[in-house]
Amino acid sequence: MKKTLILTVILAGIIACAFWLADGQYRTSLGRTAPCLWLPTDSGAINFEQKRGHYVLLNFWCSTDAPSREAANIYTAWLRQHPGTVDLVSVNLDDSQPLFDQIVRQDRLIPDTQYHADGDMARAIINSYQLDQGLGSMLIDPNGKIIAHNPTTEALDEAIEN
Repeated sequence: MKKTLILTVILAGIIACAFWLADGQYRTSLGRTAPCLWLPTDSGAINFEQKRGHYVLLNFWCSTDAPSREAANIYTAWLRQHPGTVDLVSVNLDDSQPLFDQIVRQDRLIPDTQYHADGDMARAIINSYQLDQGLGSMLIDPNGKIIAHNPTTEALDEAIEN
């Protein structure tokens, strides 16, 4: 009887973990509402509730990840050509704020679109957006739904036209 009870508890735990992991896997799937994002800034804080009603291009990058740093530059260049069409929220996950500040200046990124998160905040973002498998970006529609992952500039043009 004890063995049956123990096996039942273990099986229930395995099933619960499987459901938790499965749900986490789809947290950032197309069509899902983007996970909550709150970032402190010099002038207060930024969160997605402030961005409702606008397209948001959410980009995660790090100085040591060349493709993500290149994406930050590509999206900044695209935004300069299409001002006011999309709110760019570009989140840097470097451990060093001075390094982040230097790269923003060196790459001539738009400072008002660049945010730095490190420590516990970076770990929470990595967990919420499932970035442990790699950095990337997503386009979020005015209702907060994810409509594209790692969109190209052509995909951004098309999304905004529609």
